[in-house]
Parts: sequence; structure tokens; C-alpha cells
Amino acid sequence: MNFHKLNPGKFILFYIKINAKQALFNVVYTILNALMPAFETIVLANFINSAIKVFEGKRDYDVVILPIILLVFYAFFTNFMLEVSELVNLKAKNRITVYLKKILLDKKSKLEYFHVENAEDQDLINRVCFDPIEMFVNGFKNILTTAYLIISSMSILFIIFSIQPLSAIAIICVTIPLFYISLKTGRKNYELSQEDQKIKRQYSYISEMLMNREYADERSLFLYSDAFSKKYSDMYNDAFKIESKIEKKRYTNMKSGSLVTLLLIFIILLILIPSLRSKTITIGTFIALANASLSLVQNMSWKLSVAMMEHSKLNEYLKDWNHFFGLSEKNDADIAAELDNNFRFEGLEFVDVSFKYPNTDNYILKNCSFKMQSKKKYALVGVNGAGKSTIIKLITGMYNDYSGKILLNGKDIKEYDYAMLKGIISVVFQDFCRYETTVKDNIIVGRNFEYDQGEVKAIIDKLELTDLNENLKNGLDTPIGKAIEEGVDLSGGQWQKLAISRLLYSDAQINILDEPTAALDPIAESNTYKLFNSVSDKKFVIYITHRLGAIKMADEILLVNDGCIAEKGNHKSLMEAKGIYYNMYSKQREWYKENA
Repeated sequence: MNFHKLNPGKFILFYIKINAKQALFNVVYTILNALMPAFETIVLANFINSAIKVFEGKRDYDVVILPIILLVFYAFFTNFMLEVSELVNLKAKNRITVYLKKILLDKKSKLEYFHVENAEDQDLINRVCFDPIEMFVNGFKNILTTAYLIISSMSILFIIFSIQPLSAIAIICVTIPLFYISLKTGRKNYELSQEDQKIKRQYSYISEMLMNREYADERSLFLYSDAFSKKYSDMYNDAFKIESKIEKKRYTNMKSGSLVTLLLIFIILLILIPSLRSKTITIGTFIALANASLSLVQNMSWKLSVAMMEHSKLNEYLKDWNHFFGLSEKNDADIAAELDNNFRFEGLEFVDVSFKYPNTDNYILKNCSFKMQSKKKYALVGVNGAGKSTIIKLITGMYNDYSGKILLNGKDIKEYDYAMLKGIISVVFQDFCRYETTVKDNIIVGRNFEYDQGEVKAIIDKLELTDLNENLKNGLDTPIGKAIEEGVDLSGGQWQKLAISRLLYSDAQINILDEPTAALDPIAESNTYKLFNSVSDKKFVIYITHRLGAIKMADEILLVNDGCIAEKGNHKSLMEAKGIYYNMYSKQREWYKENA
């Protein structure tokens, strides 16, 4: 199935493919249910006419038995089958939930990395992935509802046409413009809802800041609750205004249609009164037709208008869906890391590498060149925005659209399988993940959940995390974080050490620490780096930081400035050179309360 070319027709086929039996049941049920109003009109007219004849003594009681049986069948079908339909749809919803979550997760995992960092693409991704289940389930349900309303309305119109042809034609002529207005309103409402969702995402984040426990300390320290509460209220009001505008448009559209159609039905009934007097139509037919006409008002001026607006909303959502599935993908982005036991890391080299982020004009790296050798520890330093993390994104293959060459063991890094590259490189980023599961899972996820008890214990001991094993209720199987009721919360330093233990357990040959300790104070960060340096043995490591006191133990320091390597050497030689590094370190010296 081609996911990025869905239109309403293909959407129906897509849904049927996932829920073939349930969809077939719903189609048959919808057709039968749609014929029930006309069925009721005919049976009710027959019942009233028969009952009048019995009352007048013109017929025996047995003449009303069949109409009564048919009315009981009508009541049974409309009530019992509705419950059956709800059960069938619940099962269908479960199936499509699993299916949609899978394909959306697959697509998101394959996206090229620049889509993740692009604000416009992120808005698109959020719109598509926010509640796709509701859009698909309600979308298909609305298509069936539309079919039901059209069939039931046409069947009633057919009855009216057989009695008053001009009245039926007049109703059709009035409702066609209402459908057009409903479609137009639906499109406009979806556009408004896009802006509404942006605001909701923003004020939801503010709500999280005001409510969540992890922000409690800073809320008390900086007393920002009142300021952000006001901002939350303002944004909430903005969203409410948009939602009110949407609701007003919907209400105005429906009620204007209702008034016009209701007036038309009133005129039709007035026209039918002379026919009733002249006995051209029976009392039963008149009453049944009056009941059917009122039902037709509901269908064509309200329900069908709502259905048209929802159909238009689905149309706009499918455009976003198609755009999302049309976003470019990275080859093998979702493939698991592949360990090559024969690979031995020898060196990494940048040769005149220049790079700028997509849809921007400024080069982050410009003719950047440097070499790194195995079994050494390097540090990339520089001010924020100098390009340190960008270098890591290129090494890890997140971006490939650069000029120049990146050589891994003398071979262009683009020639390596991405799965193999994942197995060679392990990174702890500044915004590392805090997996709210067990302590053990937080570590072994670094090796696709392969568990080596002895190796995990050794890493825990080296990183001074033995308290997590000895003091927690269930040791390494204790859940951590706030998502689980019994979860134990960890300190920031413990979370960071867990992230580093993940990197060590992955046993990669290229290890990168991209400012994972940035949230710590400078001395705590320095101690963490020293600890990692002592336990990483002869591993190849790249440290990234803008705090220079933390990486004096590196074999070589590369200072990134203006998109290239401006200075390189060890701490001592760079201090003696009295260049950029010397000036930066001198300004930070007091952070560490020590001399150079």
C-alpha cells in the first residue's frame, strides 16, 4: 500500500484492507439501516390506515398484525443491531490502532534527521501523529454516515416525489448549496485547527512546567509560576477564541440550513393538506410522511452538513498525511546496529569538510580538517554554536549532504553500511534519554537488550553506581522515573552515569560524550569526566564541552572556531601558546578553584 497517496477513495480501500470483515459488516449494516426510515414510513402509514379501518369496523383485527410485526422488527433492528455495530467497531478500532502506530513509528524512525530539527516539519509530524486513530476511525465512520444519510434521504425523497414531485425537486435544489457551504466550512475549520494545535502544544508545555515535579525546585527558587500562569492563560484564551470561531461557523452553517429546509417542509405539509381533505392520500400516509419529512430536515440540514464538514476535515488531514509520508528518508535509518568483530578502528579524518544546515545559508563548518588516531582521547572545545555537535552529527551519519570527505580507517564514511556505523559508534548526547523502566534496561538497551550480568556489574562498580544495585528494593530490576507508580526517582548525576554506562556496555570502538553533563556544575562535570576517563581504559573517546577544565586529561584538544579547527594540542601546549584556548580557560579558571 502506498501510504503517501491517500485520497478519500484510497482511504476507504486502505481501511478495508486493515479491517476487511468489520468493514464489510459496516457497509451491509449501513445500507440496511439507511433503508429503515423509508421502511418505517411505509409500515407506519400501513399500520395507521389499517388501525383506522379496524376502528371504523371495516376490517378485522388480523389486518394490523403484519404492520405490528414489521414495526417490532424495525425497533429491534435499529436498537439491537446498533449495539452489535458498536462491538464490531471496537474490535476494528483496536486493529487499526496497532496498524497505524506501527506504520507511523516506522516512518518517523526512517526520516532524515533534518526533518526532526525543522520546526515546520515538526508541526506537520505533530499534526499527523497527534491522534491518527480518531481521524481514521471517525473518518471511515463519517463516510458510512454520509452514505447512510444519502441513501435514507433519497429513499424518503423518493416517497415524497411519488406524491409531490415538485416538493422533492425543491428540497434537492436547496440542499446542494448547503453541501458546498459545509465543505468550504470544513476546510476553513481544519486550517483554523492547525493554528489551534500549535497554541495547544505551547500551552501544554507551560502546563507541564507549572505542574510537574521535576520543575518544582526552580519554580520555588525563581518564583516564575505567576508569570507563566499568565502566559498560559493568554495562550489558552487564544486557543479558545479559535475554537469558538470554528464552532460559530459550524453552528451558523447548520442552523441556517435547518431554517431553510424546515420552512420548505412546512410548505410541503401545507400543500399536502388539500390532498388529505380530498382523500387523494390517506391519514396514515400523511402522518408517516410528516414524520419522514421532519427526519429529512435533520438529515439534510444538520447531520449531512456535519458529515460534509467532517469529510472536508478528513480531506485536509489526508493532505497532511500524504505530505508526511512524502518526507525524505535515510537509507537503513531504522536498522539495528550491526557489530563487526573483525573491524578495528584505526583513525578518523576530516578533509576540507564544509556543511550548512538544510534551508540555511550560513556554513557551520568551512573547510574543516583534522585527524584522530585510535586508542587516544580527544576533546572538541569552543563556544556554543561553534560547530562541535555538528561535527558529531556528521560522524554519526545524521547528515550526509556536506562537501569534502570524512574518512574512517582511510575509507569514505559514506561507503559504510549505516548498520555497521551504528555498531562502531556510541554517543551520549546532552539531551540523553531517561528511560523510565528498570535500572538494568537503562543499561542493556545499549546492546539491543543482550544481558551479561558480570559485565553490567563491572560497569556499575566502575561508575560508582553500586548503591542502585544494593540499596534499591529490587536491585537492578527496580523501576526508575515517575511514569511507574513504584518508580524510584534518581538524581541528575545518577541519570547521567546511567547514560554513560549505556555507552560503555555497547562496547563501541568510537565513544562520544556530547556534553551529557552540561546540567551539572563545572566541578561535578569535571569529576564525572575524570571518572569516565579512568574507566574507559584504552578506548577511543571524543569529549565535547565548552567548559575547558573538564577535559585537561585529553590526549589532544581541538578548538573549533569559525567553522574549522583553530588550535590543537594538549592542555599544557595550548596554555603556553596563549591563544584562544588560553583566553577561554583563563576566564573559566575560577569555576574549578585551581591554577592552570
